[in-house]
Amino acid sequence: MRLATTFLLLLSPAFIHIGSAAGQTQQNQPQQRRFTFGQFSSRHDTNKDGKVERDEFKGAPQFFRLLDQNGDGVVTAEEFTKRIQRGNRQGNMRRVPEDVKVYRDLEYANVDGQSLKLDLYVPEKTDDKPPLLVWVHGGGWTKGSKSQFNPMFVRLTAEGYAAASIDYRLDGLTSHPKQIHDCKGAIRWLRANADKYGYDVTRIGVGGGSAGGHLVLLLGLSSGIEELEGDVGGNTDQSSQIQAVVDLFGPSDLGLFAKKSDHFRPNKTPELLKSASPVTYLTKDDPPLLIFHGDKDQLVPLSQSEHVHNLYQEMGLESSLHIIEGAGHGGPQFSDPTRYELAKEFFARHIKQVGAVGK
Repeated sequence: MRLATTFLLLLSPAFIHIGSAAGQTQQNQPQQRRFTFGQFSSRHDTNKDGKVERDEFKGAPQFFRLLDQNGDGVVTAEEFTKRIQRGNRQGNMRRVPEDVKVYRDLEYANVDGQSLKLDLYVPEKTDDKPPLLVWVHGGGWTKGSKSQFNPMFVRLTAEGYAAASIDYRLDGLTSHPKQIHDCKGAIRWLRANADKYGYDVTRIGVGGGSAGGHLVLLLGLSSGIEELEGDVGGNTDQSSQIQAVVDLFGPSDLGLFAKKSDHFRPNKTPELLKSASPVTYLTKDDPPLLIFHGDKDQLVPLSQSEHVHNLYQEMGLESSLHIIEGAGHGGPQFSDPTRYELAKEFFARHIKQVGAVGK
């Protein structure tokens, strides 16, 4: 998910007209936040029927999908307005709480000259060292950044958690296991530097969306699998094991995913799909799982979450699947108060309370 402020910038007339990154040059122009449906439709509604259809839209397809809330191929004034309002609310939810110190751009590894970094959020006024949560962004394994920090995880720093948001190499899934090597390297670095920055790593919780959801599932289910551990960043004396997973619409079985997705299938061998599939490594000692998935997701089918949830249930492991009615692939529903309270309770049981008892 993109930052709400970035989303609003992308709706500037210039950006939507050319479908490029030109909005970056206009970051400091507040009038763009007041972009209206009238301005939007004047540029795109070529048949003047009061709505914008997919084939009328002149910008990048991913931005049309963000606006088309019900996925019917048409953006109405109501949908446009609701999406803008939700974007504003989501931006407010990402504000860092008071008394939380932010360390940005900490390098956890350097691989072939590429610096891999993370941002770290540590509450300063706590009775004990705060337990750690880690967010892994999505973006199809080819784009995105640690700035796409889920608002739930930002808010949880006010509940006494430290939190990190990590970058990883964006070379596509065909470069597997690069991404999971990076994620595990970040976990090891965070463990090695816990005393320096003042948080507790007795137990670590992770979360991620889409490709990030896939990677946190892989983090949770592949502990100790040598070929997926790697040595990114060193700290090989530290464990990459994590203790609780929040998965937002991440693929769990890439072989099944490839059979149902034309856009995902090309250039991926059966061996790659099996090695990169979290469910390949499922065992009876895997960590508890909390899943959120929309029933209108057109990119990663709901069946991917149902599949890993059912496998967990069959093995007697804890898994909770929450299907969000009307939600597509991402959106503000995935960090709204309902989902926040579920994540908060989940981490309280599996990270905060258990970690406190184990000290």
